[in-house]
Amino acid sequence: MTNELLPQGKAAALLPQVSFTVPGLFLFSELVYQCIEQVEAKFSYHIPVRFLYGSPQIRWNCGRLVLINHHESLEEMERELKGAVQHGITPLLTFTSPLLQQEDLKDPVCNGLLEILEEVRGGVVLASPLLRDYIRAHYPHVTMHASIILTTYAQERNAAYYRQLSQEYDYYVLHSDDKFQPELLRQLPKHNAEIILNERCGYQCPQRKEHFISIAQDQTALLDGCGPLSNFLDRCPYVPEGKQREMPTRSISSTVQEAAALAEMGFDLFKLQGRLDSPYVFFFDFLRYALEGELAFPTMYPIFSYSIYNHLKEKERKRREQAKSSPQK
Repeated sequence: MTNELLPQGKAAALLPQVSFTVPGLFLFSELVYQCIEQVEAKFSYHIPVRFLYGSPQIRWNCGRLVLINHHESLEEMERELKGAVQHGITPLLTFTSPLLQQEDLKDPVCNGLLEILEEVRGGVVLASPLLRDYIRAHYPHVTMHASIILTTYAQERNAAYYRQLSQEYDYYVLHSDDKFQPELLRQLPKHNAEIILNERCGYQCPQRKEHFISIAQDQTALLDGCGPLSNFLDRCPYVPEGKQREMPTRSISSTVQEAAALAEMGFDLFKLQGRLDSPYVFFFDFLRYALEGELAFPTMYPIFSYSIYNHLKEKERKRREQAKSSPQK
């Protein structure tokens, strides 16, 4: 057996010309930082994570239903946002509810978070032009990303539509169905486009709009304590992914070859989902898109899995201690 050295520097990268937007804020941000550090120690390659997104349980959240808020005070939320900045990553809050009304703009927690983002030059992901205009008027240093939720409700997603989004927002997220349209892709502005690589929904899913509306409604119901939740995922044929076990068709999650083709077209900011995934699932995706597949990825993922295991074990230990110390009802 030859003593083959592991690839170093950009030779360890699958796509050395791209950077990433990843989830984990308020959920597993420390694991994201550990992963970046461990990859750099092993391969002398710093995975370029440009944005880290997520949300506590707040009124403007959508995209994923936040059931538990581990950051109850604004001070704790501030530490989480500033922690990303200290690691050289821009924090993004998912202010993506498509149902916001004028009265909702007064929400004190969300405005408090915007004040922190204004200070640290963070950003938000948006699906509401009303909220976009409000933030632009009151928090001019907060960058704005047009969410996939916004594109879901567009009457027509052609090149002209995306060019307009590119002008109205600092970044725009391409609808996941559209990454399979090469003629459209060639016409799009690429300098501020984000493409989701690992969404595991079905192509042209007919329930996507209902899904996003249900999340926004359920988040409000949780905060206000009014009414039952919609339990939309009980009706979803794709999520959780175990439902796809016997499906003969693929999901719209990109292969590494498809991701490489998008990079060759000039797209250089790739987004990953995974806020509700097991960390094992998310970091499998993160590392397979970030690292070359012959040596770097199969070497790194088993190593980092131990960090995930220890993280989850410590989290469970703290949960049990908290349960013991909580007063019995």
